[in-house]
Amino acid sequence: MQSLALSLGRTGGALLFALICCTSLVCAQNEADQTDVIRVNTELVQTGVMVFDKRGKFVDGLKPEQFELRVDGKPVAFSFFDRVTAWTDREERQLAAANTPGRPAPVNESAEPVTRGRTVIFFIDDLHLSLESIGRTRSAVNHFLDQEMSPLDQVAIASASGQIGFLQQLTDNKAVLRAALARLKVFPYVVRDNDTPPMTEYIAIRILNGDLDTMNYYADELLHRSFRPAKGINRDAIYQTIKNRANQILMGLENVTTTSLGSLENLMDTTGRIPGRKLIFYISDGFYLDGKNTVAAANDRLRRVINAATRTNSVIYTIDARGLFAPIADATGDRPFDPTGRLDRANIGEGTLSQDGLNALAGDTGGRFLKNQNYWETWVDRMLDETSNYYLLAWRPAADEQKKTDFRRIEVTIAGRPDLTVRLPRGFLSSAPKSNPRAVEVKATIPDTAIPAAAAAKGPESALKAALGAPSARKGLPTQISVTFLDVPGSGPVLTVASQMDTAGLGYGTDGKTAAAVDLAGIVLNDQGKQAGSFKTRVTVSPVSSVAGGESSSVIYTHKLPLKPGLYQVRVASRDSVNGKVGSAAQWIEVPDLSARQLTLSTLLLGGEVVGSNQKQATEQMQFSVDHRFRRASHLNFLTIIYNGAHGTNGAPALDARVQIFRNGKAVITGPTRKVVTDGTTDLARIVHGADFTLQNLPPGRYLLQVTVSDRIAKTVATQQAAFSIE
Repeated sequence: MQSLALSLGRTGGALLFALICCTSLVCAQNEADQTDVIRVNTELVQTGVMVFDKRGKFVDGLKPEQFELRVDGKPVAFSFFDRVTAWTDREERQLAAANTPGRPAPVNESAEPVTRGRTVIFFIDDLHLSLESIGRTRSAVNHFLDQEMSPLDQVAIASASGQIGFLQQLTDNKAVLRAALARLKVFPYVVRDNDTPPMTEYIAIRILNGDLDTMNYYADELLHRSFRPAKGINRDAIYQTIKNRANQILMGLENVTTTSLGSLENLMDTTGRIPGRKLIFYISDGFYLDGKNTVAAANDRLRRVINAATRTNSVIYTIDARGLFAPIADATGDRPFDPTGRLDRANIGEGTLSQDGLNALAGDTGGRFLKNQNYWETWVDRMLDETSNYYLLAWRPAADEQKKTDFRRIEVTIAGRPDLTVRLPRGFLSSAPKSNPRAVEVKATIPDTAIPAAAAAKGPESALKAALGAPSARKGLPTQISVTFLDVPGSGPVLTVASQMDTAGLGYGTDGKTAAAVDLAGIVLNDQGKQAGSFKTRVTVSPVSSVAGGESSSVIYTHKLPLKPGLYQVRVASRDSVNGKVGSAAQWIEVPDLSARQLTLSTLLLGGEVVGSNQKQATEQMQFSVDHRFRRASHLNFLTIIYNGAHGTNGAPALDARVQIFRNGKAVITGPTRKVVTDGTTDLARIVHGADFTLQNLPPGRYLLQVTVSDRIAKTVATQQAAFSIE
């Protein structure tokens, strides 16, 4: 561990209120140039292939000539091959190269790839989930959030029914994910009719698959209940009545399964805009794919999911949330009495059959199926490690195949190595499938009423509206935001939205000397997706050549609005009024309820600089970093406000603070615990605390700053974190 030398000091109230009152435009350095979203060529297929030895370890060092690719049994030559480490900046460049025929792979890169965080989705099949299974699911996902999720990860919790609503979004904010998890409720999913004796879904499947023993049980029961002698009864007519009843149950069952798998497909299509590998955990009590030939890898619904996994670089791991259960367990608990034992014989294999769909879903998308385990928290983390390495193959289907709508089967083997296990998505559809009308849109949508009126207009303004409602960030005009909260005396919580737009590529006229204009629109949405605030403005930007040194620059616009405690998402969209380039960004923030009298820290404010002091301004203004990017030779300062510190007998609080810096989950710097100085502070309800430290001893990369404040009187602790980069 390195020691951390901090320059601590008291920051006066003037600085705090200058920050709150500041609404200014500032030019600042923008070191990173972002590329646009990678667009997938629908004629080119990219296939992620994982290869494992008998011990389950990823096999590294394989050469392209060792891979044999076949489509529907026919050998296919691939145009691109590379070894990929998922969730790194290098992965994005490799995917872009694979999508461009003739473009070489970014090989022999000496620098260690920068981790950008994992993309993880927990898809909860609440249409096939019992109350007990929901409890196990909550426990396992909470374990991941508490123990395994890193600050760089993008995680989503989604449900087949859509009951999570607006919170079904990828985010790094654990408060959002916990709120999404809390919305999970038992959803009635069992399909049955009102006839007697009761008929379960599984029994209906057995009847339609020709189980005569089970059919005769129901026929005998019908005859017995009718009080008519069996002689002279048309038994074939009774059989048909029973089949009709089973068919009605199976139609409902298949509708539920279609909705669940269709929601999963929609989710993958939405997240497919995000470059890089996506890992999906599908959690369910099991389902039947259809009434006949249930283990149907070629089933249309399953094919569509496999196709989406192939097209979006997604891998699905399925989990049977029932854990250990009896082979003939029935979720309904509504079995008819059968002293002859015919139904007991028929129900053998019910549990296995309900797992066949989960097994097929995982196996055909490159993942694995976990079953008969009551505790699967640690399994999730192991699968994240397992999926982090893969080989990328890109190839183009034959021209005649692209004209077909059939499902094409993909197979990859390693020449001369039958001992190796190869996992990958097992197929694709040659043409885009039609939409599923029964599927739930598992994504956050913004109603028109939440868009500022000016941004809802036709013409160029519609681009802002589209960007505000887009499921992923638009990068045509690189845009970033920083959202912070402070508690202001007499006003309460105030949200500050700082939006930063890159100005290097703006339209400055044909002569390059005309001022550019950026239209900016923002909305603030609560956890229900309803509007809590909005703003729209036009920012005038001087030509880049007027910036000292001609360096790349950015413009920052700050907007403030008061908000009551709660969970909010801020979305901002920007548009160059000349060339039409559009950018967007979104961020969640939790505004705490300070009336609860809990020790609380405000958002960490990084990189504060004095940016304005002139004759019209009586106080200096502070501008904090929006993109949290800093040069290695620079210093990094931070500021936070401590609320609700307990007061001792002398009327003063007794607080200690400690600063830590983490990289890849490990502490690289841990500073000493120091007393928070409050001498001379007039407002002990809002104690300003800050520090300054040098970055020169840290190598370039992504870091996490963590500030921990302890209250020695109340015996409580509050922690706040902020990610930053060193370049």
